[in-house]
Amino acid sequence: MNKCLDIRGDPYGFLAAHPLAPLVSLHHLDYLDPMFPGQTQIDSVKTLMKAYRVDPRRILQQCFCHDKKRKWSISIAWGYTLQIYPFLVAAKDLQTPMQTFKTWRSWSDGPFTFNTRPVNSDPCQKPLVYFMDRAEEINDSGSLTSYEMFLAKDGKKCISEEYKKAMEVSRVVVSSLKMDDEYWKKAPVRQCCEIMDHGSIKDGTMRMRIRKCRPWETITV
Repeated sequence: MNKCLDIRGDPYGFLAAHPLAPLVSLHHLDYLDPMFPGQTQIDSVKTLMKAYRVDPRRILQQCFCHDKKRKWSISIAWGYTLQIYPFLVAAKDLQTPMQTFKTWRSWSDGPFTFNTRPVNSDPCQKPLVYFMDRAEEINDSGSLTSYEMFLAKDGKKCISEEYKKAMEVSRVVVSSLKMDDEYWKKAPVRQCCEIMDHGSIKDGTMRMRIRKCRPWETITV
């Protein structure tokens, strides 16, 4: 979390849409909820560090893509979380943190020094959420991370057909090249992602990869 950011409560919304900037440090952990469900704050940091050690320059960097055939939008905060929206979401909204947190001084809903979007109470307007559970290095120059679906025990469930199809994905495996040593010394640009294997889901697993955007690609719907 950037040194100048001071929030309380659940940091998920901010970390899932981390600004296009390197992760500097994590502050005020005593005032934040654990980053990973079912873990203590210290264990959450240890889990995040597993991915950090594999590719420190890429940690928490967000990329997103759209499956226009299924009308899905997918956002990846590398090494932390992945979200599947069973509907198309504009890039500007995917880049805007969901306000799961409160202000540092007053424990209120704002204002903040950055834009936020409210958490929708309609379960059919929320993304399916996955958390990173494995990170490994591949051939010195690449990485493989996997993200497992998280279902809140007391959360309301959406029963729409679109959500039922997305619920078939219980795990997402993401491959990527390690981020270049000079990446943050240049003018950084957000990378793109794509679904592999023609979008097939095998035994509940979908495969994706992160790569540089091609000249004709944009990060908008």
